Amino acid sequence: MKNLKFFSLILVSLLVFSSCSNDDDGGETGGEVDLNLTAARSDNHVNTAALPQAILDYITTNYPNNTIWKAEIEDNNNYEVELNDETELIFDQQGNFLGIDDDDDDDFGDEDVAAGDLPAAVRDFISTYFPNATVEEAERENNGNYEVELSNDVELIFDADGNFLGRAEDDDNDDRDDEDIAIDDLPQAVRDYITANYPDYSIIEAEKEDDGTYEVTLNNGLELHFDAQGNFLEADDHNGDDDDDDDDDSSDD
Repeated sequence: MKNLKFFSLILVSLLVFSSCSNDDDGGETGGEVDLNLTAARSDNHVNTAALPQAILDYITTNYPNNTIWKAEIEDNNNYEVELNDETELIFDQQGNFLGIDDDDDDDFGDEDVAAGDLPAAVRDFISTYFPNATVEEAERENNGNYEVELSNDVELIFDADGNFLGRAEDDDNDDRDDEDIAIDDLPQAVRDYITANYPDYSIIEAEKEDDGTYEVTLNNGLELHFDAQGNFLEADDHNGDDDDDDDDDSSDD
């Protein structure tokens, strides 16, 4: 009898521990809800070098002291470009400037939404399945969907009525995990190389990648790659034409 009580206590303890563990990360399934579902974002990341040249020219002319931190194409085919001072510029599909998105209105189809203004169904879902997370950012997109980023870096997508559609799909081709940095934070070797080899162009984006290397985009759309010490590795014009340091090495011989 004592052994039975002992094993019963162990079973109860394991169930409690399992329940607490699921609360910590939102769990993988929540009752009838499959939290492993994925859904497409309304906007897709765009590599800066792949932006229309008209956009790069506009930013170079009108924001010469700024760099690009993020570029996306919306589901209405507009481009949204965020600069390092958080200015958000909107362009049409051809790269014509449409205006500045100040998030105070929905002139361009999407708008920031305060956590408390999300539909009750969305708030209830988050409190039920992610009780230890808070809303970091929420937007209502052009198509009416809500995209919600939580404090645990999970991104959730809901339809206009607040029904859960899935977690935001990961885009393996984007550089969301790279760190945007100021031009002055680039190694001196990188800046010297660009001054010497591309004197007629300016830096429009600078990033430090996960492996410590650097990626610099010039205002002609050319992408330059450097190692962690600032040594030039290769250039990519996104048209399949690459230059690497073998060319430099051969010129030194």
